[in-house]
Amino acid sequence: MNPIGSVTNFPQGFANGLSVRGMPLLQMQPGQAFFLGNGPTLVPNQRASADGNRGTFLDPFSTLDYAVNSGCTPGRGDIVFALPGHREAISDATSTLLQCSGVAVIGLGAGSLRPTFTFDTAATANIPVVGSNMSIQNCLFVANFADVASVFTGVGASITASIAATTMTVTAVGSGTIYPGATIAGTGVTADTAIISQVTGTTGDTGTYLVTKSQTVASTTITTAAKDFAVDACEFKDTSSILNFLTVFTGEATANANDGFSMTNCRISSLGTTAATTAIVLGAAIDRMDVSGNFGVWAILNDTAAMIAGGAHNMTNFLFAKNVLFRPNTSSDGGSFISSSSTACTGNCTDNRMWQLDGSAGIWIATGTKLGFFENYSPITGAADKSGLINPVAV
Repeated sequence: MNPIGSVTNFPQGFANGLSVRGMPLLQMQPGQAFFLGNGPTLVPNQRASADGNRGTFLDPFSTLDYAVNSGCTPGRGDIVFALPGHREAISDATSTLLQCSGVAVIGLGAGSLRPTFTFDTAATANIPVVGSNMSIQNCLFVANFADVASVFTGVGASITASIAATTMTVTAVGSGTIYPGATIAGTGVTADTAIISQVTGTTGDTGTYLVTKSQTVASTTITTAAKDFAVDACEFKDTSSILNFLTVFTGEATANANDGFSMTNCRISSLGTTAATTAIVLGAAIDRMDVSGNFGVWAILNDTAAMIAGGAHNMTNFLFAKNVLFRPNTSSDGGSFISSSSTACTGNCTDNRMWQLDGSAGIWIATGTKLGFFENYSPITGAADKSGLINPVAV
């Protein structure tokens, strides 16, 4: 039996997987586990949280940014457990970043005790996602400012660089900022290479950087991207009709930069009525996007798609399944839940249950996408208290 206040340590990680209170941890590389928690209630022998602590259960970190980007190592598959009662304010777009590739952030606790991130002070406050293969689970995100543009934003950079062994030399930055922890891609670049640290030069700009994999790459265009970002079992809620989120995830403008994005088993409580609200806004073509098992209620009445705004961007290998969605809109000319002007999408929309008041046009997704449809239900009569019918209608 362990003494009071001590915890079991797994120095080799959880190679065979782990479930905490019934919740499986999705990214199970055998990395190192860290703890984050600034809640007021401490267990025996537990120190107050502080950035600079060891990051153990008894000596936890204080902020998400420090836990992810200072405690963890890119590409190792580390896990950050956010303890029940943890609270943080997101007041800008620079203080909290998800930039250390391969890290899973796991919220512990239920209901109001879930780790909570409150967006205040500025409509531009958000959490930039810089690293690839990152995930966040079982956390609560609260809007407490008017028209907060986005909870998460995909962030990347385009640079001119060469690589010799594990040193990347950047001679020019075309766009964006270079962040340690980000993954890189380009002609001749070894897959899943990540930036460990900057060695010389202007911060986030030209200079030399240490990368995870030894290789030889001649000077070429290299990009950083936030691929395979997973949001699972999280809740996004507005404080009122004017203190609200506009978007949960806003994608990059570079094609395929956010491939593999998934939003699963989440809950959206959208009270905003002052501006268009859409959970996912794409900035470019995306492959392997999975939006499944979500529950959402919107108050907005306008014709903006509530779940995904695809624009002209192709969504390939796309899965949209088992979502239960509600909005009292009376117009859906562009699609109540998914809008898209692409005619070259691939994938399936299946087993969704979507309620809306508009039944004259009765479309929940724009026509012409070339996606497959199976057993999707939505009201076609446009009246309250009516059951949904298969929509689009089977032919």
